[in-house]
Amino acid sequence: MLSNYGIFVIETKNYQGWILGNEFDDYWTQVIFKRKEKLHNPIKQNYGHIQALKDALSEYADLNYISIVAFTTKADLKVKANTDVVYTVNLPKTIRKYSNETISDSDKEKIYEKLLSLNIDTKENRKAHVQAIHSNLADKHKKVDANTCPKCGGGLVLRNGKYGQFKGCGNYPKCRFVAK
Repeated sequence: MLSNYGIFVIETKNYQGWILGNEFDDYWTQVIFKRKEKLHNPIKQNYGHIQALKDALSEYADLNYISIVAFTTKADLKVKANTDVVYTVNLPKTIRKYSNETISDSDKEKIYEKLLSLNIDTKENRKAHVQAIHSNLADKHKKVDANTCPKCGGGLVLRNGKYGQFKGCGNYPKCRFVAK
C-alpha cells in the first residue's frame, strides 16, 4: 500500500489455531489441538518482498518501507517480534500510527506508475516467477547438502545444541544460519 507515510508491505495470513514464532525463525508453528504444522516465517517473506521493492525502486533511496503481517482472528497469535504482527481487524489502527509524511504527492504518483508497470500480468511471466522461486530454493538445498552456508558462503559445521546436533554456519556469530 503506497501512501505519503511510506510503502506499507502487508503480508496477510488466513490461519487458525495457535501461531507460535519469533522474528528471526525460518519457520513458525501452527498448533491445532495436538497437531503441529510449520509455516514459513511471514516476517521473512515480507522482508523478501521489501528487498524486491527496493531493487525495483532503487532511484528512491530514502523510501520508508513498513512491514506488517496480518492474521485473521481465527488465529491465536503467540509471536515475539518487533515487526508489527497484528490481527486484520487491527490493521487500520496499526497503519494510522505512522503519521510522518516521507513521500510527496508527485513522488507517490511516479512510484505508483513504476510499480504498475512491473506487475506480472501474463500467465507466462507468472510461471517464470514461480520457477525462479523453486530454483532459488533448490540452490539453497544444494548448498546445504554441500556443507556451504547459503547466506554467506561459509562452511557449515556440526554443532551440539540443547536439542542435539545441528548444522550451523562456521562464521557464527557474524552469520547465524542454521540448517533445518
